[in-house]
Amino acid sequence: MKKLLILPLAALACACVPGAGTQTEAPGLEWGTAELSIENPIAPDAKETYHIAVGLDTLAGDSGLALQLSAVLRDSVLQTSGHATVRETMIAFADSVEAEWKTELAEWYDPDSEYKDMYQYMYEIKGSALESRGDSILSYVVTMDCYLGGAHGSHVVRYYNFYKESGKLLGIGDVVPIGKEASVLKAMEQQLCKDWGAMNLTDLQEKTGITMLGGLYLTNNFLLKGDSIEFLFNQYEIAPYAAGLIDVTIPLPAIR
Repeated sequence: MKKLLILPLAALACACVPGAGTQTEAPGLEWGTAELSIENPIAPDAKETYHIAVGLDTLAGDSGLALQLSAVLRDSVLQTSGHATVRETMIAFADSVEAEWKTELAEWYDPDSEYKDMYQYMYEIKGSALESRGDSILSYVVTMDCYLGGAHGSHVVRYYNFYKESGKLLGIGDVVPIGKEASVLKAMEQQLCKDWGAMNLTDLQEKTGITMLGGLYLTNNFLLKGDSIEFLFNQYEIAPYAAGLIDVTIPLPAIR
């Protein structure tokens, strides 16, 4: 995938909408949504456009959870550091993306080309809170869809899990005890074989392409779901693009 880019500040619409976020089951969390939407011609007088849209649920206040969520959205999701708020980060992200796109499109765009539709770049990012696991953990999902020319676009899903009280972001080491890693990987392998009707990992690879690009591993891209945990591998992480997103859910008792 090409490097990210964004559009002119004058064309930016960016707002923080109180109460517009997805509610979790925990009371007392004040949600809002930071939004940005841009659509501009890919070249002067062109009918074709490029599109950037960002909509991220955010938490009000200065609690550890609110501050850590904002930090993750700025540094990990938008990957644009040095700004105090998610809104400021969105604007900087958009400016950067547009500057790169303008350079590329000015060089490549041909109004008479039958392939000019390929330069209708698109980048969309959405983030929302999910139902929390009990009273102690908040889960958050981010989806990123982009098209930067070529045969196909890209679709990425990332999960983030936070301790509500401290705001700490959970890693897989907070969920899988030391010494249990091998048993979790085995449970993942067995569940994938069951899900896809495969006899073993070799059969699974032949049928689906899973593990063709890399073996199973304990990814930090996981979602806690009641008494189970879902691991998610995005395109190209362990399988070819055509295999899509690979998810596998195993019971939490399997990792204890």
